[in-house]
Formats: sequence, C-alpha cells, structure tokens
Amino acid sequence: MLHILEHSLQDLIPMLPFLFLTYLLMEYIEHKGTQKFQTFLTNAQKLGPIIGSFLGIIPQCGFSVIASGLYLNQSISLGTLLSVFIATSDEAIPILIAQPEQSQIIPLIIILKIVVAIAVGYIVDALVQSHHLQSNHSLHDIHEHCDEEEHGHGIVYLAFIHTIKIFIFVFVVNFALTWIIEEVGEDTLSYILINGSLFQPVLAAITGFIPNCAASVLLSQLYIDQVLSFGALFAGLMTSAGLGLLVLLRMYDNKKDIFRIAGILLISASITGILLQFLF
Repeated sequence: MLHILEHSLQDLIPMLPFLFLTYLLMEYIEHKGTQKFQTFLTNAQKLGPIIGSFLGIIPQCGFSVIASGLYLNQSISLGTLLSVFIATSDEAIPILIAQPEQSQIIPLIIILKIVVAIAVGYIVDALVQSHHLQSNHSLHDIHEHCDEEEHGHGIVYLAFIHTIKIFIFVFVVNFALTWIIEEVGEDTLSYILINGSLFQPVLAAITGFIPNCAASVLLSQLYIDQVLSFGALFAGLMTSAGLGLLVLLRMYDNKKDIFRIAGILLISASITGILLQFLF
C-alpha cells in the first residue's frame, strides 16, 4: 500500500501547477464569455452547431448547463445542444494537459471533437425541426445546478478550489487503478475492459454518461495507463457532457426527448469510437 501511495503521489504532484494554470485560464474564459455564449447561440440559429462546438470545447460545466437551459427555453435547436454536449470533455483536457507525454494527443482530440460535433449537429437539425416542451425554466435557475458556480469569489480562488478537488479525485482514481493493476494484473484488467475489442468504445461511451467529472477522470486515467484505446477514450468523452444531461433529467418534463438525446449521443459516440479504433 505504501508503495502504491508513493507511486500515485509521484505521478500526480507534478500535475498541480499545470492543473491550476489550466483552470485559471478556463475560469477566466467562462466568466468573461458566458453572456456572449448565450447571445451567440440564441441569435445565430443556422450557425448554432458551429458556435456550440467551438465554445463547448472549453471543459467547464457552465457551457453544457447553459446550453441545456437554452434548449429548455426553445432558444437553440436539438443539433446545437448536441454539438455542445459532444464537444465538451469535462475534466479530460486539463488532466491530459498536466501529463506532458500526452500533449500530442490533445490537439487531435480537440479537432476531432469539433468536426464530429458540427457534423452530428447539422445532421440532427436536418432531420429534427423542433422539440416540444411542457414547461419552461429560467436560465438563472438552471445555471444554479452547476456546482462550480460560487458567487462572490474571484477566479483565482475558484481555480484553486477546482484544482484541489480534481487533484484529490484523480489521486483516488489513480490509487485505485494502481492497486487493481497490482492485484489482478494489467493483462487481466485489459481483458475485463475488452481491450482491443470493438465493444470497448461502446462500453466507454456508456461510462461517459456518469453525470459528473468521475467519467472523464476515469477514462483519462485508463487511457494514460494504456488500458483504453484512443477510440474508446474518444467515445467516452463524446458522451461526457458534464452536468448538462443532469440538468435535463431534473428540469425537463419531456423524458422521451431526453432518451432521444442520450440515444443519439450513444450511437454517434459508439460509431465514431469504433471507426477510430481502426485508424489508431
């Protein structure tokens, strides 16, 4: 246990400055860009999936939550909502940025996320013209669901708190994975997670639906430990929409539409992940 503890800390302590600087930048972007995000998506209907994919790539809960709120109020299309969800990677990007050996994979993830998000958004909008609501909610009430929103504190404080939370979470996940690998062996773990199989992206995509940072943290660590393929990682990150889906589950009365949204995410993530499995 002491060996595992020491190994986990040695791997993660160098992450702290990278995590803090990354979250500081993201807090600044989110606090400065939230209103512009709403305005862009509401006013530029035809460009919605493009704008949504570029802004959704910022890995914070705020943008997916706001997109859910705009969808609930019929301000954006289903395709635009899905483009934000698909582009969002929750905590994966900061974790990968904090690992210098993974730096080459980050631009590929971002570019592919944007391309797939735009494509799925426009395809869905071409097939689905509208959605029907039974009730509406104010954006203020919806945005309160984002547990990172702490009014009255500066971005340095928020970035610090976010860094500590994610560091602790990553440490717990990394410690648990290291212990499992020590106990059952990497080959056994790879077998359990059907490494190399076309079903792994589907399993990862289902894992991505966990409605908090747990999914993206777990997927990132499994990829760093070479247990998940790139295709599986990407499939899981396509469904990791942060708190966006949770907001819909709590506040959207049309449950059939929620299942449709989840189904489109699962199918598009699985297909994309399987295709990437052949390419990488």
